[in-house]
Order: sequence, then structure tokens, then C-alpha cells
Amino acid sequence: MITYKKLYYPENLNKDEIILDIETTGLDSQSDQLVLLGFICYEGDNCYIIQYFAEDNDEEKRLLDIYLKMVDGKKIITYNGDKFDIPFLNMRLDKHNMLAIFPETFDIYKLISKHRKYFVFESMKLMDIEKNIGIFRSDPSRYKVISKLTEDIKKRDKPKPIMIHNENDIIATERLSNIGDYFNKELSINTNNSNITLRSVFINNDICQIRLDSDKKLPESFFQASNYELRIVRKEVEINIQVIYGKFDDNNAGYVTLNTFSLKNQSQLPVDPNLLIIRENYLYNYKNILNLSKKIIENHL
Repeated sequence: MITYKKLYYPENLNKDEIILDIETTGLDSQSDQLVLLGFICYEGDNCYIIQYFAEDNDEEKRLLDIYLKMVDGKKIITYNGDKFDIPFLNMRLDKHNMLAIFPETFDIYKLISKHRKYFVFESMKLMDIEKNIGIFRSDPSRYKVISKLTEDIKKRDKPKPIMIHNENDIIATERLSNIGDYFNKELSINTNNSNITLRSVFINNDICQIRLDSDKKLPESFFQASNYELRIVRKEVEINIQVIYGKFDDNNAGYVTLNTFSLKNQSQLPVDPNLLIIRENYLYNYKNILNLSKKIIENHL
């Protein structure tokens, strides 16, 4: 067993949380093996990067024992861990006649996926997502490293490349762990009455339903205009607007609504100023939606 530990200065991690990323010989949890555990966690007042590398298959159970001890009582933060890391670890625990665990988790991948309707990402790979926070790595490809391990599974005598890759993964995961704050900031706007945050948008035929949360309780209200309606219950705001689908140019299509409040379109696409873009292809124009919601609320409260 190779153990690596160094001091780390976290940007977002709390003491009751732990960053986790694993490396394996493949994707099949029934037959493939756990090779490496990577953590970022607190020990007392100090935070560390800690890695455990199994030099042969016989050390897998020891890795699993370490995993159980490390995550006990912690909230596990991962990137795609709810789909891969945690199920893989539970299957390997079962293979060794150990009890699976179901800890509290926060999967950054799932949070980012929910916001793909508003934001453009090059891809959902961690190496691409982390570019948004200024991380540009040059470590070897995960798949090349895993391939090498698979070819020489008994020796595993060159752990450094995969350990470097894993370290970069857990650092990026820690730095991305507050991305929810970024989303909330981008999807919020101040009105005369409160700050509102966009929670969901859904188009059904010619109606776009917009749901927002207010940071303050608002007067319970219902208003109806020619092309929209507004409903407010405590801190929950629902706006339904009429939309129409069409083409902006030869390559782009989407939904627009009447630009009742003469708002400036926050888009590079050409559009009649009497229309406001709500969705461009598969991407909702959250800036237009927020500006419109602000005007509708302020117009009635």
C-alpha cells in the first residue's frame, strides 16, 4: 500500500465534508478492482490531500476498510460519484462480504447537469468543467493510465501518473464544490421588493411556465394580462407567458414572447425588437427571463 499525504488549503470545504474520487481497473464493479482512493479532508484544524494506492488486488479490502473509516460521519462530495464512485464502492464492499453504506452525498455533476438548460459547457467531463474555474491540467489521460494498469495489474509499479491525475481530480472537485453559489448568483435579480432566483422554466406548447423564489415574503397575488399571468404565494412566484416557436436564421430556432416592456434582448441572435427571446435552440435565455420576471413583478406590486 502506497500512502501519500500533504497539506492542502481548501477554498470551500467544511470540516464535516470530505472530497472523494476513486480510480479503478475498469467500469465493471462486479469484476474490476478498486486501485486508488483520493480524499481531501480535515484532520483537526488542518486540511490534507490523502491518497491510498493498492499495489495488488489483495489490498483492495484494506482500501475498503480505509474508505469506511474516512467517510464515517462525513458528507461526501464527488463529481459523478452518485452514479459511479459510491455504487462501485458498495459493490466491492459486497464482494468482500462487507456492508454497503449510503452516506449523505453531494454530487457536483448532478447539480451542473440540472443547469445545462441555462449555461453552455464544452462537455460534462470534469477536465472540461474545471476550465471554467481556471484549471488547465496537463496530466495523462485517465483512460491511458487505466489501460496501463489493466495491462500490468499485478505489478502496478508506476503509480505516479494515476496519482497525479487523481490529485488533480479531487482538487478540481473541491474548487467546484461551491458552484451552486455561482448558479444562484447568475440566476438571481433584484426587484423593488426582493431578490428573486430562477428555479425552473418549462415550455408546454405555447405556454412557458417560470418559477422563482423570493428571499422575502411577498403579498399573495394573482394578476392576468394579455400575454402573461402572475401568481404569488408567500415566497413562491409563478409566471406563465405566451410564447411562439420559430426560426431566427438558417441555423437557429427557438421561442419568443411579446416584448411588452421594451426590454433589450440579451442575445447575439437577430430578432425583431418587438419580440423577446425566451429560448435559443435548447438553451433558455435566463437573462431575458429574469429581466422580464422583474418587470412583471414590479408592474403589479
